[in-house]
Order: sequence, then C-alpha cells, then structure tokens
Amino acid sequence: MKKTILTIAVLASAAVSTLAQGLVIFNNTSTTRLSTNAAPGGAATGYDSAATGGQNFYYALFYSTASATVNGSASAVVAPASGVGTWVTSDSNWTANNVLGTNTTAGRFASSSPNADGSTTVQGLSAGTTANFVVLAWSSNIGSTLASFESWLASPNLVAGQTYYIGESAVGSQTAGNGGSIPNPGLFGTVSPGISGFTLGLVTVPEPGTMALAALGGASLLLFRRKK
Repeated sequence: MKKTILTIAVLASAAVSTLAQGLVIFNNTSTTRLSTNAAPGGAATGYDSAATGGQNFYYALFYSTASATVNGSASAVVAPASGVGTWVTSDSNWTANNVLGTNTTAGRFASSSPNADGSTTVQGLSAGTTANFVVLAWSSNIGSTLASFESWLASPNLVAGQTYYIGESAVGSQTAGNGGSIPNPGLFGTVSPGISGFTLGLVTVPEPGTMALAALGGASLLLFRRKK
C-alpha cells in the first residue's frame, strides 16, 4: 500500500513538474548590451538610454516551438532606412508572452514582472520544453504595451522633434526551467544559442510626396498591364 501511495505521489509530482509554466531569465548582460543608431538603416552609435535622464524602452518576449526563423530569417532586425519594417508580430508561428522588460541602465534591461527568484514566467510554455525565443524592442513614445506597439505600427504617428526606435533580436533557443530540477536559463549570451546584443533602429516614414509618387507609379504600371 505504501509503495502504491509513493508511486502515485512520484507520478503526480512529475506531472506537476511537466505541466508547470516554464521559467527563463529575461534580462541581458553587460556583454550583450542593446544599442541605437543615429541614422536610419545605419550602424549602432551608442547604447540605448538609461531609464533616468534618457528615453525609456520596452522589450517584449516571443517564443515558438514550431519555427526557428522570424519571417524567414534567424538574424537580428533593425528598422530599415525608410518605413517602419516587418516584425515578429506579423509571423503567426510566434507567440507573444505578454511580459515586458524596461531599460535599467544604458544598454541594459530587466523584466518588468520578475518572480521572487529573478526568473520570468513564459505563459503557455511548459517547464522542460525547448523553444526558440526572440525579443522585440521599441522606444516608449511608441507605446507602453505590445498592443499599443502594434496599433502604432499599423498607423505610425510621428511627432516632430521626437525619435522613434524599433529593433528585434536574433533567434535564440533554450529549455524553459522550473526553478528546481530544471535550471532557469538565461536567454542572453555571447555564445549560441544565447541571444546576443542587438540594435534598435531609428524609424522614419516616407514623406507624403514620396508615397504619392509610389502610388502613381503603381497605378501607371497597372494601367500599362491592362493595355497590354
């Protein structure tokens, strides 16, 4: 009888461990800092600003067990020289964790909702599951939530005198921990499959005149094809 009870207890414990939400360390290190650039599409020119005395930034965590690429690429993404770009929010293979991080000191950020042990819970991902991870980052004048980021992206509102930044990390892979028998992994690291530092790019949107010319060109091409 005692052996039966013990066996049931062990199996129940294993089941709970398997079904437990996965845990990760959602912050970067001094060797994987995050940067910004001064020219659209240009190289990094400095670390993102500190939370005090500079612009704030938000960092959203995404995971996927089905894909190792985002929109066909595993590399980090910087906002392009024109327009706002395409981001992980447009790839249905990736799930938003709805957990944000905020910058602490220049080039560094930490989870906005850490657990007591410093880990962050990955909602929907069981402990012991290996998944791919990507971090999406943007400046606080775009919005303070992922929903506000997506809303802004659909209809960018640029205010004169302000600078807007968006960046996306390369894809990293880790096994979610459980705070005990399965160690909680750090997502950032200088060695693969850790996520290295990345650049948040300055965002610009084509001027109305440029957009009008592009539309006119498209209409002319369509008319030409119809005649042909």
